[in-house]
Amino acid sequence: MTRKRTTPLSDGHVSPGSCSAELRAQILGNAPYFRGLPTPAREAVNRLFRSVDYPAGKMIYHEGEPAETLFLVAHGKVKLLQHSRSGDEVVLDLLSQGDPFGGLTVLGRRRYPQSAVAQTACCVLLITLSDFRSLLHRYPAVALSALDGVAQDLEAAQDTIRSLSTLAVEARIAQARIAQALLDLAERLGEADEAGMLIQSPLSQQDLAAMVATTAATVSRVISDLRRRGYVETGRQWIRLRDREGLARLVEESEPGR
Repeated sequence: MTRKRTTPLSDGHVSPGSCSAELRAQILGNAPYFRGLPTPAREAVNRLFRSVDYPAGKMIYHEGEPAETLFLVAHGKVKLLQHSRSGDEVVLDLLSQGDPFGGLTVLGRRRYPQSAVAQTACCVLLITLSDFRSLLHRYPAVALSALDGVAQDLEAAQDTIRSLSTLAVEARIAQARIAQALLDLAERLGEADEAGMLIQSPLSQQDLAAMVATTAATVSRVISDLRRRGYVETGRQWIRLRDREGLARLVEESEPGR
């Protein structure tokens, strides 16, 4: 679930360099997994973690890599992201001091479901899968906190899925409306040629957006997708429908019950 950021991304209190022992102890003592443990237990936990510095832009782990580590942000900012099928970067969350990541994967999944990259110069604390599992066995409070974290992550994932499902329906509707508008324009203004149906008109994306009651940004996104999939070709003041039957199918597939 994406959280709304209420503070600037710049962090004036961060200076490059390894995490101090004091900072490590503070981060681990306040971490949701270890909060409330007695001092000897926190010291044992601290000994199992190590700190790593990352420069801004450095990848911490890639989506799909084996999930072998639990991370905590000690200072700086970390960005979680995925890539869509079209290759676009989708930012899932921005993490700051004390935020854990990679946790759900460590507790069950074998591969990271997203990538993590240093948004700014940062230091992260990390622990291996085997060491974290040993903590779960030694300290029941850690296991209970970890289960709470899993439940929260699953709830957030379900919220995201519901949101994305709604967006997917809205995207299909917008795509269908634009496809229908292009078919209507081709019927009235189109000129058949060997490559399809050519519409020569100074029709702007804003004009097309007004025709289908959407935004120019949505039109731009849909037209780019239709072009990539081979349905249309575009140029300055013209658009050619290369696959009218395919566009008609997009309209039909958006109808209720399909």
